[in-house]
Amino acid sequence: YYIGAGILSAASASIGKSFKLEVKHGWLEKVNLFMVIVGQPGDAKTQALKFCFNPIQIKESQLFTEYENQLADYEKNNQESKNNEKKPILKRFLMSDFTPEALILNHSTNKRGICIYVDELNGWLKNFNRYNNSSEAETYLSLWSGTQITTDRASGKSLRLEYPCISVIGSTQISVLKDFGKDGRATNGFMDRLLFVYPSDEKVLRWNIQDVDKVLSNKYTTLIHNLIDLGEKDPNESKVVTIENEAKEYLFHWQNHRPDTFFFGYERSIEIKLQQYVLRFALILQLFESIANDKPIEQVNINAIKGAIKLFDYFYHNAIQVRTEILKKNYFETLTELQKNILDELPKTFTTAEGIKIACKPINDKPRISERQFKTYLKDIKLFKRLAHGSYEKIV
Repeated sequence: YYIGAGILSAASASIGKSFKLEVKHGWLEKVNLFMVIVGQPGDAKTQALKFCFNPIQIKESQLFTEYENQLADYEKNNQESKNNEKKPILKRFLMSDFTPEALILNHSTNKRGICIYVDELNGWLKNFNRYNNSSEAETYLSLWSGTQITTDRASGKSLRLEYPCISVIGSTQISVLKDFGKDGRATNGFMDRLLFVYPSDEKVLRWNIQDVDKVLSNKYTTLIHNLIDLGEKDPNESKVVTIENEAKEYLFHWQNHRPDTFFFGYERSIEIKLQQYVLRFALILQLFESIANDKPIEQVNINAIKGAIKLFDYFYHNAIQVRTEILKKNYFETLTELQKNILDELPKTFTTAEGIKIACKPINDKPRISERQFKTYLKDIKLFKRLAHGSYEKIV
């Protein structure tokens, strides 16, 4: 899971806004992702990300060497001729410790995009509002959507990004997941934009004496470098990719048959943001396929759409799991009418099967909630007490 998510994020950082997907006229999607790797200490989260982002680090080392040479020439020429040459600027793909101003400044230098690459994302969250009193979380909502952003520098010069493309990748521990929902981030849409990688099993990882296959490692490095090189041809322009008719029909049919009623409010917002992610996933997957087959990319095909929908299912499951983990255990002030009705209809004590029969009874030939939603509801310790396996008591 960690390797797969890391590769997806590394591809996103390499592509930036060099490619956009045209869903229909006027609707363009970039590929920026906000990825959170969740696990226990010692789960090799850091090592997995280092491997996945190593090709980009190689590219950044090359860019730094070029920058040093350009800077040496600049300083030499400036001393000799006293001219006003423009001072070289280091071009970067990745940033880890920065001010909001530095992030925008570096993005203006590399207009393709910037990836925030942080080992521990909890530290990134704690730095919100470190430099000013404005809401940095709100800024990231705009950056995720690609909304224009302007910042005023201390020097008096203003910077404006018309089409920002910011990605985020990093790790966190299960014990600090609750911090992601603090300061209104659980309700303002911030958490809904995060892609959580949350393995279901917590087995202790065993060391493997086998080395990584160098052939596969080199192929992966070449793949990422090819993605970067595609955007180098014209870094200020984006190639617009359309969707094949068959693939578009499949995508729209899938979206039009997603649920339109939700038991928990956060399920709706997660659903909407992940549907948008499907478009981003599809473009990344199509670029992978095109580069692997050495073919130019013109359209996203049905295989890429189906693969993106599978990723939707995976990340949706994880998002619900994370919300369950950090959910506040008191609904008395925030219960929806449906939650109150079900609570009223349940007897003082009941089995899981009896509760499902009551909670999931059909309304207009459709269950009013799913079994999964009801079982999540049962985890609220302020409302229900587990007496034994499959047996519960209503507290209120």
